[in-house]
Amino acid sequence: MSTTRLDRRSRRARAEGADARETLLRAAAEVFAERGFRHASIEEVAARAGYSKGAVYWHFASKDELFLALIADRIDAPTREMIDLLSSAPPDRDMAPEGSRRFVELIAQQRDLLLLDHDYWSRAVRDDELRARYAERRAELRAALGEALAVRARHLGAPPLEMPAEDVATIVMALGAGLAQQKLIDPGSVPDDLLGTAIALVYRGLVAR
Repeated sequence: MSTTRLDRRSRRARAEGADARETLLRAAAEVFAERGFRHASIEEVAARAGYSKGAVYWHFASKDELFLALIADRIDAPTREMIDLLSSAPPDRDMAPEGSRRFVELIAQQRDLLLLDHDYWSRAVRDDELRARYAERRAELRAALGEALAVRARHLGAPPLEMPAEDVATIVMALGAGLAQQKLIDPGSVPDDLLGTAIALVYRGLVAR
């Protein structure tokens, strides 16, 4: 039996619902940043947004769902935009500076959420269900990045790499996560252009092989 909920609201109600969802996400970002994921509550998010608790549960089935939606909207969406740009940019456009610029912007704009995501990762490692969902989210991004890297290589006329593009994506994502963590705790130790430079060096080394 399907558990999919049918949305029978009017077009206007659905439009208002979209606005409510964004308002709830903004409120959740504030409450999670102030209270941390463990201590934040659905009631606090609802009160901050000016909605009932039921309104939160209309859009998000649980606090975990709310948090993951926030991560998808504030962190994954900008990442996907960069991935799309990587696969569509002309060959003569150097993507290393663009990647570094967006990396720095993401850290500046979503500092608290990135810290919360790291805390959530530590929970997911210890919880089989959360770990599966977290891994699925990362796998989707990794697959998209791998495909974009393969497309980019074809655009540049580079020879086939000696490892699967998705493995290269794993390296790139690990570099980004590690450098973000270091920049959050010691900003001066990570120059703004370091991520782009590191990725370019990895790519050139793979091509050289």
